Amino acid sequence: MNPRGIDISDQNSPIDIASLPADIAFVAIKATEGITFQDTAFQGYYHALKNDRPEIIRIPYHFFRWQDDSIAQGDNSLSCGVDFTEPGTAPLMLDLESNGTDVDVWMAQNLHLCLARVQEFVDYIFQKTSRQCIIYSFDSFIKENLAGRTWPNNPYWVSSFQSTPPPLIPGWPYSFWQYSQYGQVDGTTTGGNLDLDWYIGTQDALNALANITSQA
Repeated sequence: MNPRGIDISDQNSPIDIASLPADIAFVAIKATEGITFQDTAFQGYYHALKNDRPEIIRIPYHFFRWQDDSIAQGDNSLSCGVDFTEPGTAPLMLDLESNGTDVDVWMAQNLHLCLARVQEFVDYIFQKTSRQCIIYSFDSFIKENLAGRTWPNNPYWVSSFQSTPPPLIPGWPYSFWQYSQYGQVDGTTTGGNLDLDWYIGTQDALNALANITSQA
């Protein structure tokens, strides 16, 4: 079975990290958004994972704001104190999706700038961390808002709420699949729903992504 995980932010009800089920292999945690916002739940969840459940892989993520400078967004995401060389920490995940109808109109008028900003962000994070960002998005958003642009050097995290695996984008197979936004994980919330995910690969491959070397 593929490793499974969840992605969380301060929008979720409080989650008891220590009580996560044994088969949760990774947790993506919202860290930042745009050039100034830092998620109030990030530090607590991130350090709880490190201290209470170090076997669970940690994936910080940044929500991209299309009208904000990409380098300033990169600096915001890097200011949270995450050591991306640390075993158990995966590369930063970059969340690419709509910021609202007005921004979608602006994106259509500034497509080349938007694509350049994504590239500038991932290049900057690679320069600073030596890790290629994971890119999260919807196939429909990529096709309709980003003119079908892909980033094959970056692992792809597809969001597609369905019971069967979604089709692949040619040349950019997904490594993660968010298959539900209404999931429940026993013992972890006091209400509300969770985003549920699969890693499309082996636990060894997921470990390698998170700087965990195989033990002889």
